[in-house]
Amino acid sequence: MQLKLIVTFLAVTGFIVFLIPEVNASENSCIDCHKTLSPFLEVQKQFNQIRIEHLERNVSCSLECHEDRVRQLATANYQQWSESLHGLKGITCEVCHGGYPNESTKEKAHIGIKKPTDTDSPVYYTNVPNTCGRCHTKELSSFQSSKHYQRLEALKTAPTCTTCHAPHTFRVLNPEDFRNFCGNCHSVYKKVAPYDIPVQADYLLGKVNKLKFNIEMANQDIFWAKKNGTDVTQAQSDVDNALATVQNLAPMWHEFNLTHFEDEVDSASKDVQKAEEIVKPAQTPLSTPAPKAPGFIGLFALMAVLAALHIMKKNRN
Repeated sequence: MQLKLIVTFLAVTGFIVFLIPEVNASENSCIDCHKTLSPFLEVQKQFNQIRIEHLERNVSCSLECHEDRVRQLATANYQQWSESLHGLKGITCEVCHGGYPNESTKEKAHIGIKKPTDTDSPVYYTNVPNTCGRCHTKELSSFQSSKHYQRLEALKTAPTCTTCHAPHTFRVLNPEDFRNFCGNCHSVYKKVAPYDIPVQADYLLGKVNKLKFNIEMANQDIFWAKKNGTDVTQAQSDVDNALATVQNLAPMWHEFNLTHFEDEVDSASKDVQKAEEIVKPAQTPLSTPAPKAPGFIGLFALMAVLAALHIMKKNRN
């Protein structure tokens, strides 16, 4: 019985295989399967057709070239750059990569451009600080005095500018990012660098935000004090000094000297406090009045209570 079933199965399988025509590249692509799993947009179908044509010509097809348009735009270097502050200010590719943007052909436009893995490339990771420093001079000066820069020069394995500010997005890190980025080295598990640095950095940025808020409040108080005729010259000078310190904190951050950074924040906070003392002088606390001796009404009430207690005691007896 089992032999009969096996023979029947093989016969049916052979019959099906005989009827199925030879499968070509387009029918054997990933597209044929995924078309049955989810509907494709028109633009996705166009990319899929390109993949099929490549497969039919035995051309290696890369998903990085023909991925879904939405994902492609979200990850493309051009898209990232166009949404960055560099893009908004018109800082274009050749500023960092070199080349000739005015040439009409790809070959001429790319003359002199080296791959990022080439040690002579301006975007080779050890050359990145000097490339960025052509515009960001203060940040470069601070970074060159840091331990990060010293390790980068000596060991070639330390952070560079694009470690924190990803290429083409150039995004400034938020406090919540520090645990992810700094934690790659500053980790209790990896033991490459002091593990508490990300926590300290988060704390200091919180102090900076508080300082900025206090400066805004002080400026408002100065405005109203001036309206009321108060001499606010010194107060305004103190707040201006604090604001100048805040504006220099971003370049100073690249020293990665958190002690110096905190000292500057605290100094600016003291300037704001001095300004507030001028425009909002502390009020003298009111003296607590001495307790008054009980008057006639108080004595009469006390005598009435004693008399009532005396009568109650007498009735009990």
